Amino acid sequence: MCWVAWDKLTKPKAGGGLGLKDIQLFNQALLAKQAWRILTNPECLLARVLLGKYCHNKSFMEVTVPTVCSHGWRSILHGRDLLRGNISKVIGNRLSTKIWKDSWIALDKDIRPFGPIPEPALDLTVSDLLTSDMKWNKSRVEQLLPQMAMEIQMLQPGNTNTEDIFAWQPLQSGKYTTKSGYYTASMRKTQREDISDSFDWIKDIWTVKCSPKVKLFLWSIAQEALPLGEALQRRGIQAEALCVKCKERESAMHTFFSCSFAVEVWKSIPLKQVVHLATGCDFKRAVVAFRNTICLPPSGITTSILPWVCWALWVARNTHIFEKKIFTPTEVATKALRLAREWINAQPSQPEKNSALSTPLRSNRSGLEMESLPVCKSDAAFHQQSNRAGLAWIIRDASGNPLQQGSMTHELVNSPLVAEALALRAGLISAVTLELPKLKMLSDNATLIRAINNDAQIKKIYGIVKDIQQISSVFVEITFNHVPRSFNGEADCLAKLSLYHSVSSVTNP
Repeated sequence: MCWVAWDKLTKPKAGGGLGLKDIQLFNQALLAKQAWRILTNPECLLARVLLGKYCHNKSFMEVTVPTVCSHGWRSILHGRDLLRGNISKVIGNRLSTKIWKDSWIALDKDIRPFGPIPEPALDLTVSDLLTSDMKWNKSRVEQLLPQMAMEIQMLQPGNTNTEDIFAWQPLQSGKYTTKSGYYTASMRKTQREDISDSFDWIKDIWTVKCSPKVKLFLWSIAQEALPLGEALQRRGIQAEALCVKCKERESAMHTFFSCSFAVEVWKSIPLKQVVHLATGCDFKRAVVAFRNTICLPPSGITTSILPWVCWALWVARNTHIFEKKIFTPTEVATKALRLAREWINAQPSQPEKNSALSTPLRSNRSGLEMESLPVCKSDAAFHQQSNRAGLAWIIRDASGNPLQQGSMTHELVNSPLVAEALALRAGLISAVTLELPKLKMLSDNATLIRAINNDAQIKKIYGIVKDIQQISSVFVEITFNHVPRSFNGEADCLAKLSLYHSVSSVTNP
C-alpha cells in the first residue's frame, strides 16, 4: 500500500519529504544550467548561434517554444522555465534594466513594480532614476514608485562602468547551481504545507538526537503513514478503527498521548515539567510542545525523550496485536528510557576544541602592523531599526603614525555586510586623496575580504565591490586583509560613535 505520495517523497527533507531524486526535475535543473550560461554569457559561441537563430524579436527570457525547432533548443527552454520567477537584476549602472519588466527591487524574491504606468515612462530604465553621480533621484523615485521608494533607495548602485548582471535569488552568491535549482523545482512542484506553531521538519524530525530508524518513524507519524485504524478506514480498508487498549477510535494522537495506557506511560517518565496538549492538537503541534522538555536526573537522558516513548508505545501496541503479549505502562516507560540511554551512551564523545587553533596567533597580528606599508582600517556599525550605518576608517603610515581618520553616517542601509563594504570603500577613497602609492586595507569582515580578493560574487554588495576593485587600480600595490575584531577596535569605536550621534539626533531632535 502506498502511504505517502511520490511527490512528497521526492521533496527535500526541509519540505517534508525524504529527499529522493526526481529524475525529471533533476534533468530540468541540469538543463537550466545551460539556460543560465546563455543568459549570463550571451557572447559565447553557443549563445550567439542559438540567440541569432531563435531570438529575433524577443529576449531569451520572453521567447516561446517555436513550432519547429531542434530538440536541444526545446530542452534549453524547458530549463529556462525553472529560472523564471527566481532571477533578479543586480545593481550596476542600471542601463540594461527595465523599470517595469525586470525584477530588480529585491534580490531574494521576485518583486516587480506595478501600475498604473504613465505613458512617457513605459520604456524607462532604472538608470533614469539615478543622478549623474550614480545617486538615487529621490523626487523621481517617489513620483514614479511611491510605494517602493524606501526599498529602492536602500539599493547601492555601482559606478558607470559596472554592468547589470542576473542573480539567482535562492543563493547569496547569485550564481545558479544545479543543486539549488533542483531544490527550488522540488519545492515549487507542490504547495508548501501550512504548518502552524513553528513546526520545522529539519529541527523537529531530522536533527533530533535519536537513531535514524526512530527519525523515520517520527516522519511517518507526521505524514500519517502509519497503519492505524483511522488511517486504514480512510483508505477504504474494512478494519476495526478501535484502539487495542481502550477500544476508542485509534489515531496518532490517541495512540501516543490521549489513550489511557499512553497517559500512564507518560506519568512514569520523569519529565521536569508536564506538557499539556490542547484539545484538537495534531502530532506536529505535539512535537513542538515537547521540543524543550528534559528528563530529571538521574535518568541520564540529555535529549528529547518524545521519540523513544512514541517508539516504545508503537512496539507495545504491535506486540499486543500480533503476539498477544501485553506490557504494563511501567515496562513501556522503562524500555523507552533504556533505549534512549543506550543510544546516548553509544554516541562518540565530542572532542575538545584545540585552544591553540581557536585563538589567533599574536605573531600574525604584529606582522600586519610591522610590514612597511601604510594601513587603512575600516569598520561599520549598523542600526537595524533606522536602517542607518556609521562608517569609520583610520589611515596610518608604515611607522604607525596617524595620517587621516574619518567617519560618516550613511542612511538607508539594509544589512551589516553592505555597511562594512561602504566603510571600506569610503576609507579607500580617502586613501586616494592622500596619494599613497601602496596601501594595506584591513577589515574584520571575512565575507567582504573574500569577495574582493577571490572575486566571489555576492549580490548584495556587487556594485560596491566593483567600485572598490576599480578604485584599487590607482595604487601601485594594494592588499586586502582580514583581521580579528579585537584588532580593529579603534575603527569600531569611531563607527559606533558616529552612529550613536546620528541616531540620537533623530530620536531627540
